[in-house]
Formats: sequence, C-alpha cells, structure tokens
Amino acid sequence: MDIDLTRLRHITAIARTGSFSRAADDLHITQPALSRSIATFEKRFGLRIFDRDRSGVVPTAMGRLVIEEAERVLRAARDLNHNLRLYAKGEGGDLAIGTGPLLAMLLPDLGRHLLTECPAIHLRASVRTPEHLVQELLDDRIELIFGNSWAIRDIPDLEFYSVGSIRMAFVVRAGHPLTTQSRVTTGMLARYPQASAAGASVAGLPLETGSFICDNFHVLRELVSQTDCIWLAAPSVLADDIAANRLAPLKVDDFPDIESEVAMICRRNRTLSPAAQSLVEHLRALLTAHGRRP
Repeated sequence: MDIDLTRLRHITAIARTGSFSRAADDLHITQPALSRSIATFEKRFGLRIFDRDRSGVVPTAMGRLVIEEAERVLRAARDLNHNLRLYAKGEGGDLAIGTGPLLAMLLPDLGRHLLTECPAIHLRASVRTPEHLVQELLDDRIELIFGNSWAIRDIPDLEFYSVGSIRMAFVVRAGHPLTTQSRVTTGMLARYPQASAAGASVAGLPLETGSFICDNFHVLRELVSQTDCIWLAAPSVLADDIAANRLAPLKVDDFPDIESEVAMICRRNRTLSPAAQSLVEHLRALLTAHGRRP
C-alpha cells in the first residue's frame, strides 16, 4: 500500500494544531522530519494538502478531503486495535452460536455468564434443530452449534466434541390422566398427542394421534402445560416447572432411561474464539450440574 498510518497521523496532527512546529512537538519528531513526511506524501499522490504562509498552515480544498478521510481511517484503526485486544482476551467482538431446542432454557445462564465475563461482547443465538443450523455454520454465519449431532454426523467439513449429556424423560402437565396411573407403558403414551422439536414420532413411539412440532422450547413447554400432549424433555431443565406443579415427569416401565449427548459442533480445522471457548466450558459445567440433579 502507498498509505501508512504514520503519515496519516502526521497530516491530522498538522490540521489539528494549524502548525508544523506544534504538530512535530505533539508527535515527538523534528519539524524537518515532519515536513519531509508531508512532502513525500504530496509528491507520491500528486496533490497539495497544506498551503503555508506567514499566517500559518491552511488545508487546501483537496487537503480538507484528505484530512477527513485520514481521520476516518485512523478512527477505524483505533477501533480495530481496541477490538483485537478484546478479541484476544475474549472480552469483545461478535459471537454467533446456534443451539438445539433442548438447550434453549440454558441460554439465559449462558448469556449471563458471557456478558459478565465479556461485557463488550455481542452475542447472537439461534435456536433451531442442528440439521437446520448446519448451513449457517458452513457459511460462517455462526461459530458453533450446541446440540445433538446424530443427524449431521456424515457431513465431512464438521468436527464434533462431546460437551456432556442430559437425562431425558417423558413429561406431561400436572393433572394429566397418565399421572394417576400406577403403571405407565409406551402403549399408553401412544394414545396422546406428541409434542416434539424434531419430528412427528417421539423416540420411535407409534403415532396413533396428533402431534405438534416446533423448535421453540418455550412454545413446547406452554403447549404441554395446557394440553394432554406428551413431551420427551429434560426434567432437570424443567425443574422449576416441576417444583411448581405445572409439569410432571413420567416413569415409563418399558422405556429405557435416555441420556442425550450434547455436542459442540464446529467447522473442521477452525480455532474457536476465546469467548466461544469460555461458553463451551460454562455449558460443560452447567450440564454436569444438571446431571447431579434428581
């Protein structure tokens, strides 16, 4: 490049002080060195930036445009320098992630952690099933995905790292007819509508009635609390609703306990930003804590 930031600083210092000598003092260089710097710049681009006379230094019409552009470039360079320092420490910049619907209830905790650790960060979170988020990841619109990876394991440009797991169980509204049964089987579950983020059939159960499919965790929670839908969800994530007697987990005799893996999915051979690494570690700690809950 024919332009360097040092010469731009020289130009803006002269414009600010209206004097070569005062600008040289501010820049801690000699006045002849500053004069040579400006002369070199003017010769290289074939224009005159300052008119000099006994009354001082005045920018030319073209010089005023150069000064305006130089100030904008220098502001951008200062912003970049500031942001790079923040990025290196994970304290600023933009972080875009995607999560599966199951982890939507953990997003407030993840966001609180990151904004406490990195108050200058701009965090954007998309909540969809991982197979719907993967194109955003491949297009570099998000940095990573948290969720179940079984549906996208065959995509070659991705890497998968286990972050933890979370116990799943069937959940219904408090007062649901199944909560009064001494014994619940999968055949009994199949008589009721199914709520799911991924597909019409929940965990391979036969679909004898209707279903409601939505990748918004909060919508599913509200629906299940107000209808007879059954929902395969994480009781630990719904602990407040269960404690408040809004939802109730079911023990199903012929259905095994499920531990759903939570993976971190990212582009192959990509280094995570410090903010993303901090988020991964915090999610791992959250899942460990959830795994200890009854």
